[in-house]
Amino acid sequence: MGFWPNSEESTHHRSEDFRNCFLQVQTDIREIFDLSTEEWDVLLVPMNGSLAIESVIRTFGGKVQVQTDGAFSQRVAQVHHDPHAPWSFGVQHETNDSRLCDISQCDIVDAVSALPYFEFPRQAKAVVTVSSKQFGAATIWSLVMIRRDYWKQVDPLDGYLNLQRYRDFASIGETPCTPAISALFSLREKLKCFDRNEFRDRISDRYKKLSEAVLGIGGEIKGEAPALTFRLPMGTRIDSDWFWKPPGEEGWLQAFLWSGSDSEVEEMLQQLNQVPTKAP
Repeated sequence: MGFWPNSEESTHHRSEDFRNCFLQVQTDIREIFDLSTEEWDVLLVPMNGSLAIESVIRTFGGKVQVQTDGAFSQRVAQVHHDPHAPWSFGVQHETNDSRLCDISQCDIVDAVSALPYFEFPRQAKAVVTVSSKQFGAATIWSLVMIRRDYWKQVDPLDGYLNLQRYRDFASIGETPCTPAISALFSLREKLKCFDRNEFRDRISDRYKKLSEAVLGIGGEIKGEAPALTFRLPMGTRIDSDWFWKPPGEEGWLQAFLWSGSDSEVEEMLQQLNQVPTKAP
């Protein structure tokens, strides 16, 4: 610990250690998603996913045609939807109901809860995901992947959310603002030897076992992996403190299968398997 501006950080954001970490994370993300330096910029932005998406939209004019539906799509539509906008926007995976959306025609893609489980949407011009969900790092950095030729269309609104600032600083492995330094080092650790196939297989296996157990006791499932959105039969009890409760979805629970330990999955399976089933 030194006499840095932020007392709980082990270094500062203009240090060589920070720059090396920044550049290593960029390299790892390129390898995981197979993004060439000729086609894609990889920006590491110290803000949450919603604010990063806001930054992308504001950098390219401030208005989009929202092509998908769902809670997160509606949040963007309330502020930025314009049926005559030059760019289309979509959410790849709507977590409120675990639904994979059609984003095949979308220029700007919210992939915050979709990557790296799903395929990278290569037709897009800008894609956003985060460090703290599927990658499991500390909160929170956004990973903003932008096609390099898309910058020709830049039309930023006034303000500090213009991603051109982050692009300029990224060339030297820095950010224009003070970031969560330890969270970036956490992401670097998570990306070491990250095996995407192993990651996907683990989630798919969890989904198969847990969904079969829920359906086996007469419960309901909607959507698909990587989140399990389920509702148990009336009167069934399970430790609900483990799960996310979607807003406004009475009785539904969600297990985000990139989180939780294997022992917690096994304990959930045991609880479900102990629920008595009704005779047909």
